[in-house]
Amino acid sequence: MPSVTDVFRECHRLRTHLRNLIREIELGPRVLKGKQEELEEARQAHKEHHDSITRFKLKQREDEGSLKQTDTRLAKLGEQLLGTSVQKEYEAKQHEIAHAKAKKEQLEDAILNSMTEIEERTAAIPMIEKTWADAQAAFAEFQKQAAERLEMLKNDKAASEALLTKTEEGIPEDIRPRYDKLVKAHGPEAMAGVKGKSCQACRTDMTDQKIIELRRGEFMQCPTCGKMLFPV
Repeated sequence: MPSVTDVFRECHRLRTHLRNLIREIELGPRVLKGKQEELEEARQAHKEHHDSITRFKLKQREDEGSLKQTDTRLAKLGEQLLGTSVQKEYEAKQHEIAHAKAKKEQLEDAILNSMTEIEERTAAIPMIEKTWADAQAAFAEFQKQAAERLEMLKNDKAASEALLTKTEEGIPEDIRPRYDKLVKAHGPEAMAGVKGKSCQACRTDMTDQKIIELRRGEFMQCPTCGKMLFPV
């Protein structure tokens, strides 16, 4: 039959293990949220790439329309210039023509820029589609692995809880109320191992007599930190 210190050692191990399991289970939703945010960023990047092509195409059409109107205006101004004999009117028409030509150059540059952007972004579509597909595949694989991991953690938790309940049956009745009170307040830290002569929680050294009693399996609490002790 295991001694009370053997029981404490196993209870400490199981309670520490259960605490770690619970923390990992509770961490799951936060990890999932982070992965969902990464997927959303990839989706937005994919969408933005296609939207940008659409915007450049619309801008190109608008600029081409404006260029056509500017060409028409230049032709009209040229005709008006030929029919102008008054010096001030002639100079005003020349100024209008110069302004229209500058606008035409700007529009032609803008159209060329749009065409270049459309060409480059269209050429990049296969890479963009692959990046988006990879992001979706990675998220799907994460979900699969996370579900499997969660199932394993839950099964481990249930088995560990059952084993802890069975192990705690070995705690003597006169000690059990004190054990229950301490673990309720401190969890696994209600117990501590003694390595050599030192309590591993507060580093208090035990007397040789106390070490002998502890190794015999007698119930003992650290005189400094109050933890229930077991030999390492």
